[in-house]
Parts: sequence; C-alpha cells; structure tokens
Amino acid sequence: MNDSNITSKNKAVSSRMSRARAVEKTLNLSLDEIVDDDKKMYQSLIRINEEMKNANGNYSNALRKYYTFKTGKKFPRIEEFYDENRFSI
Repeated sequence: MNDSNITSKNKAVSSRMSRARAVEKTLNLSLDEIVDDDKKMYQSLIRINEEMKNANGNYSNALRKYYTFKTGKKFPRIEEFYDENRFSI
C-alpha cells in the first residue's frame, strides 16, 4: 500500500468525524444516544435533512456509518423505516 492511499483514508475518516461532531452539535444529542434508539435515529435523519445543508448526504452518511459501527447493521432508508413503523412513530 502506498502513502497516498493512507493519506486519502485518513482524510476521509477526519472528514466523517468532523461531520459527526457537527451532527451532535446541531441536534444537541450524542451519537450514542441517537443510535441506541431506532426512532431517535429516524427523527435525527429527518432533522439533519431539515436543519443542515445535507444536499449530498454527507451528514446523514456520517451518522449512518456510526450506526453501523455501533449496531453491526445498516439503518434502512428513511422511506423504508417509515413504511415499516408508520403506526408507531
């Protein structure tokens, strides 16, 4: 592996961490608090889309990656989660 690959991966991790911290600050919630509750995760993704400049999905992607890291599973798309849980949200 060459050094440019390592540098690129370090930059990607640094960018994702920066976005994750911005999510925590904007939502005034810790990432752990968000990913521990699927309804809170869903609501947070909605808020990110409404309150942050998330046109390219970078902020929601940072939260989704953390969710996968902590739970070992991927969070469904917003529409899929809503369809599955619409009577309990």
